[in-house]
Amino acid sequence: MKAPTVNANAPGEGGAVFDRAGGPAVHKIVVCGAQNITDVCNELTIAGVALQSADGKTQLDTLRRALQYRGARGLNTYEGTAAGYLRLATRVKELRKSWDIYTLSEDVVGPDGLLHKRVARYVLRGRRQDLHAPARSLLPEVRP
Repeated sequence: MKAPTVNANAPGEGGAVFDRAGGPAVHKIVVCGAQNITDVCNELTIAGVALQSADGKTQLDTLRRALQYRGARGLNTYEGTAAGYLRLATRVKELRKSWDIYTLSEDVVGPDGLLHKRVARYVLRGRRQDLHAPARSLLPEVRP
């Protein structure tokens, strides 16, 4: 009996999954347990960008500064909720009126130990450039 031949183009890679960019899809699972959340909250406090009040305007200003500080790491829904932001997606929607915020979707093992699919992670990219000059002049001054 003849042994099966191995495809030289993709040995052992049958059924590989590809993402939209054409490379292999990577399904990274983020562990967002109690220690991770505590670390994020402590980091925001030490950096001086922790939430100090539940007032809506304060939340918007502080969230923008927290996202600026976190850079490409951004904040996911669990981290934002633990940091004190009620309805993080709503706050992000309000910020999008004047800021460019990218939403990533990630699979997260939450503090409850369960796998949650497609949890949002928000990353601030900068001030929106599509605003007309008069509208841009109404935006609040950016403080570091």
